[in-house]
Amino acid sequence: MQSFLLRLSVVHLVVWLGMAQAQEPYHGKLVNLEDADSVPTYRLEGEELEELELSSPLELGSESRRLRLPRLRHAGHHPYTDYRLDESWISYMPGSGDEFGWVDVETTPYQPSGYRGGFSSAIGFHFLGGPTAVDLPPRLYDFSLGYQHRGKLDDAFSYDISTSIGMFSDFESSARDGVRFPSHAVGMLHVSPETDWVFGIDYLHRDDIKILPVVGIARHSERHPAMRFDLVFPRPQIELALTSGKTIYLAGRLGGGTWDIEYPNTQEDVVTYRDYRLLLGVRGPRKDSSSSIEFGYVFGRKVDFRTASDVTRPEDAFILRLVTTR
Repeated sequence: MQSFLLRLSVVHLVVWLGMAQAQEPYHGKLVNLEDADSVPTYRLEGEELEELELSSPLELGSESRRLRLPRLRHAGHHPYTDYRLDESWISYMPGSGDEFGWVDVETTPYQPSGYRGGFSSAIGFHFLGGPTAVDLPPRLYDFSLGYQHRGKLDDAFSYDISTSIGMFSDFESSARDGVRFPSHAVGMLHVSPETDWVFGIDYLHRDDIKILPVVGIARHSERHPAMRFDLVFPRPQIELALTSGKTIYLAGRLGGGTWDIEYPNTQEDVVTYRDYRLLLGVRGPRKDSSSSIEFGYVFGRKVDFRTASDVTRPEDAFILRLVTTR
């Protein structure tokens, strides 16, 4: 009798899962993994499926049996092979008067995930508000062209290299001091199916920071597939699955840049803005990309000029970002 009730419950569960699939397809099918004499165990089969597995014990009298549910989309159980991805975002950091505000509309010169390499372009528009004590232009612009290549030497080592040339200026003058060549060369050593060592350099070509080391570890355990730890400086991120297709993550980022500017008296200078960002984001899937909304705390803010020794340190601020990643 207990066996009959158990099998009836399993049939009801499978029917419910089938209805859920009709609302959000998994591009796969249910497959029985065990023989007919035991409690059926099901999984979803298909290349496009994610790998999160939910399991729960069923206590029936003195027996304890385990039922596996279809896996959900999750943070990702896959090796760390992409240092930078094709991204675009709109960000808003409030400020006016004595407070330094910043609005970005920006893209990056990198390839989408899964692309081995190619050329790409990027643009950025930055709208500044305040502080009144610092003579900054109201708008700054970025235009760049880059080439990125990803590959692997064998199953144990992969790499991500990129170089670009860009103009970063308010374009009120010649902008020759706004020419920069951001690049990176990053290698990944896949020491196990669950662990990757990451190392390399990130050439920012900024007045405040010329070059940064890239170093860290990525952890993506099959035993805990709903969690992912990319503890890689200078772009660390921890991600956790919420529901099918949605994740929450905590990330650290370096913000700012260097631009060639012209004062109202036609004198030229180079301004550098820097900040550090702690971001909390929620990510959801789209057809060929993912979209995120991020809320963050911005600290360590600094504005300096190449021709002046004075440094302005704006107050800490909050930031809101809408990000699309491919």
